[in-house]
Amino acid sequence: MTNSRSAFSLVALAFLWTSCGNAGAQTTPISSTSVKQQVLSLDFTNNGQRLAARVGQQIEISLGTVGPKQYGTPEISSPAILLESVAQDWPPNPGGPGFVYTFEATSVGEAQIKVPIINGTGGPDLANELDFGVTIRVGPAAGKPSALHVLMTPDQANTAPWKSAWTSLFNVVRQTFTPSLPRLTGVEVELVVANPGPASADVTLMVMNTEGIALAVVSRTVPVADCRHVLFVFPRGGLPVSPGQVYSIGLSSVGSPFGWKYVVRGYANGVALCNGKPLLRDTRSTFLFRTFGAS
Repeated sequence: MTNSRSAFSLVALAFLWTSCGNAGAQTTPISSTSVKQQVLSLDFTNNGQRLAARVGQQIEISLGTVGPKQYGTPEISSPAILLESVAQDWPPNPGGPGFVYTFEATSVGEAQIKVPIINGTGGPDLANELDFGVTIRVGPAAGKPSALHVLMTPDQANTAPWKSAWTSLFNVVRQTFTPSLPRLTGVEVELVVANPGPASADVTLMVMNTEGIALAVVSRTVPVADCRHVLFVFPRGGLPVSPGQVYSIGLSSVGSPFGWKYVVRGYANGVALCNGKPLLRDTRSTFLFRTFGAS
């Protein structure tokens, strides 16, 4: 089986408080029928099963444990299914972390997905009992719309042209935004390779409310060769938000080579922040991003 580069460190998530610099509510639920058609939702009760999906379908696997052991990075046997992102159950369970792994069925074929237990106690036999695995046969889309089409309606966007400005993800960087849809289903950010580093790195996105309280944490491994537009997908039909209220997007990537692209002015319904202050002292600036939602 092929293995993703590294396990996501959501439990140890921390934004780095370093100085900034640059080089150059009430909600309306989504139709349960629509979600069921687009999302194959699994948990540990599906362990060992053979299941069917179709091209374009979203697959969500919810897993959690008690104690120090936790689930690690999924291993996928073929490119018929790709890992999109990993969300931590929020708020965190003090008894043990829970995760929602979001995949996309991308091509016809068959793939085995294994999610191993890490930091386990009790020996390899117990770990093997707790490892999660399924086999999924992916069939043609058969004319049905993809999950991205149904669950990802474009909402907010910074469309200003980029002029080579960026801020390293070593910093505590945030972008405020004002949604117009009652559920946030995805956030796309535009990154650039800013420093020497590994061929890929884990990037974590956090959504916060006006008071700075975390509402969702999602992570994914981003390759240096494909970092211009990075999409983070929120599971379970999306994150409930209140249209017209201000929220913020925070990015963190410990030791990574990435920077977040920004522009002067740009998106009118939010601002770029660094360490809680405007990114630029004398003028308004905004990071490049897009949000997606559903009604």
